Amino acid sequence: MPILSLNKIIIIKYMRYLLNKTVVALVFVLLLGSCQEDFDLRYQLEDNYIEFEDAVTTTFIVGKDYPIISRVIKPGEDEITLQVNMSGLQSNEDQHLTWKIVAEESTAAENVDFAVIGGTKSFVLPALQSKGYIRLAPTSSGAGNTLLVLELVGTDKIKVSNNYKRVGVRCEYP
Repeated sequence: MPILSLNKIIIIKYMRYLLNKTVVALVFVLLLGSCQEDFDLRYQLEDNYIEFEDAVTTTFIVGKDYPIISRVIKPGEDEITLQVNMSGLQSNEDQHLTWKIVAEESTAAENVDFAVIGGTKSFVLPALQSKGYIRLAPTSSGAGNTLLVLELVGTDKIKVSNNYKRVGVRCEYP
């Protein structure tokens, strides 16, 4: 008989051990689950922003708020494509956005040192996508070395990222 009661004691202790582990695991899961909603809301993007990919991945020049990219507009070479990224929720319809030349920073002249493919300073973010493209081409009339600085322009739906709204492109002609 003493062996049977010893077995009962071992079984009871083991059951208490399992119960304690189960309670601890349950409390742990409940505590983690209750924080999840706050975590999601804290990191959810509420606004849409656009930025130049090259401005994000290239080091800015000293004293300026933009980088000069390594790709150069040269006669006889291919067009240059600048990627514009949008962060935030994608739209179900195309977004038509614009850009401008920063006159006080640029020495390049449109249709002299470069041409805008498509003819207008606008680009499209296609529906359900986060990337758009600005395309620039060399001309046959450029002379010397000039700099073109572009700046993105926001809308009421899509804002511009202040840190990455500008990019510089060199134009080199003989």
